[in-house]
Amino acid sequence: MKEKEQKILDASLKLFTERGFQGTSTAEIAKTAGVATGTLFHYFKSKEELINRLYFYTKESLLTEISAHCDDKKPFKENLKELWLDLVNFGINDSNKFQFIITFHCSPYITSLTKEEIENKLEGTLEVYKKGLKEQEIKEVYFELAMDYLWGSVVSTVDHFGKYPEKFNAHNLDLAFELFWDGISK
Repeated sequence: MKEKEQKILDASLKLFTERGFQGTSTAEIAKTAGVATGTLFHYFKSKEELINRLYFYTKESLLTEISAHCDDKKPFKENLKELWLDLVNFGINDSNKFQFIITFHCSPYITSLTKEEIENKLEGTLEVYKKGLKEQEIKEVYFELAMDYLWGSVVSTVDHFGKYPEKFNAHNLDLAFELFWDGISK
């Protein structure tokens, strides 16, 4: 990725998260990025193209964080905990990207093609969860419900430690995971 393109993505991430899509002009994005408005349109033909690229970029960042730990030799619960912790840590350490994903996941500005493309990439990473369903280590639920429950737990945990940063430690993370685990395990 070119330096100017990265600056545009970083600026739009900040502004879209703070002000929303409609509340952010391309002129503001270009100014914040320190580039000319024409430069922005050199990299992105429209504001809609920019937000779709940003959605893909933030989801790819999330995917990079969670894709390294799955090990078929480890017990399911251990793999799942690492996945869960990676998601929580991403939410805490990369809060702008996390907030952008939450805010724009159901946005009409994100095309179904963009969502489908990144979700296909994510699906392979989530095999650990499918394994638990197949081996019946967790309650019998369909995959999409299990994923929404996982995501809901992650969002709640990130929000909790955002409100109470002084309570963010390994012990309390373990407690939060165990609450999630107790909800899905047989």
